[in-house]
Amino acid sequence: MGKGYLELAIPRIPLDSEKKATRVYNACQKHGLMDLAASVGKVMAAKARQSGNLGLSLIWSLQAKDLLSVTSISEEILDSYIETGGFSNLEFLDQLGSNKLLSNRLLFLGKYREFHNLIKMGEYRSAADLLVSLVESNMGPPRFQITLLLDSLPLINGGLCGDKVVMTSGQTHALMKALEDMQIKKLLKESDTQKVETIRLALVTNLASSFLDEPW
Repeated sequence: MGKGYLELAIPRIPLDSEKKATRVYNACQKHGLMDLAASVGKVMAAKARQSGNLGLSLIWSLQAKDLLSVTSISEEILDSYIETGGFSNLEFLDQLGSNKLLSNRLLFLGKYREFHNLIKMGEYRSAADLLVSLVESNMGPPRFQITLLLDSLPLINGGLCGDKVVMTSGQTHALMKALEDMQIKKLLKESDTQKVETIRLALVTNLASSFLDEPW
């Protein structure tokens, strides 16, 4: 079957199932029809997104190398996390490797999932290191900074780690600066007032604990 024939035939194939779309996509890749492969990926990404399957939509967008959609979907997944407090069907992120580098938002999403995995494994110091690096990187949506700061609470002041201090004074200062920056840039909502006070008090308390724990 010639390449010219495929270029005419493939756009006429209805992409009405994942299995068929995958076969068409692979055929395009095999015969060097990269524009058509990208088109298949975009169509399937849009279908998955409309059905609410953001993970699948992200996979297809990556295959289509549609970086705008990758970034947009990554942000939508993060927004969903803010609303629900959890991720679903994102195990594939652990297998993306260098593909995470295609978008800062996707890289952030992958690292944020890694943070939660570290918490589950009890690797609290590594989790604290990663959390602070995410806050300082500014790779995530600005509105997500408050979520990251709230994530620091279980790691300090007798939370998951008990009396053990896992966040250094330098790291605590970095989080305090991030909180101050959010206030200066007016990124906080009126409804965040109580959260801000809780975070500030926890960080100040942890700062004192970390000073006592560190060598002078």
